[in-house]
Amino acid sequence: VYPPPVLEEEHLQTQIEALRQTEYAQPAIGALSAGLFEIMQRAGFKPDFAAGHSFGELTALWAAKVLSNEDYFALVKARGQAMATSKAPNVELGAMLAVKAEVAQIEAVIQDFPQVSIANLNSPQQAVLAGARSAILSIQERFQSQDILATLLPVSAAFHTPLVAHAQKPFAKAVDAIAFHPPQVPVYTNVT
Repeated sequence: VYPPPVLEEEHLQTQIEALRQTEYAQPAIGALSAGLFEIMQRAGFKPDFAAGHSFGELTALWAAKVLSNEDYFALVKARGQAMATSKAPNVELGAMLAVKAEVAQIEAVIQDFPQVSIANLNSPQQAVLAGARSAILSIQERFQSQDILATLLPVSAAFHTPLVAHAQKPFAKAVDAIAFHPPQVPVYTNVT
């Protein structure tokens, strides 16, 4: 997951930026998640059910034995590659913003920004917004002017929006190529 240590700040920043790129970040998240789950199991943990958010749904399927190790890591890699944003100029990548406020207050603000939506509804007092970068930055300024915590997330695209719709077909192709097995424990999805 992590490259060899470096001493110069410039090289460290280059490594950090590379790890934030979706094609590397998602396999890193998959490896770390699987490793942590394996450590917990060796310590005696036995799940009654599995659930994951977004990318974490793949790990939940793997933890429930729906996916073999090989298929899990194949999908982890395929998802990272499919979600990787275009390097072409003038392609809107978008941005994401974590906001600590009542959801009704957040919804009232984003009504003025049709290119932005709630991507993650994490609690009644915290949500992540995603959409066009210029709109996200305007929303951040508006919340900050009201002394509301609004933090730009260090991600490479506006996930959970139409700005990453390009990933659907290549990832679906990868999903079609793997075998699904009956779950050993229930798996809860983000959809319901």
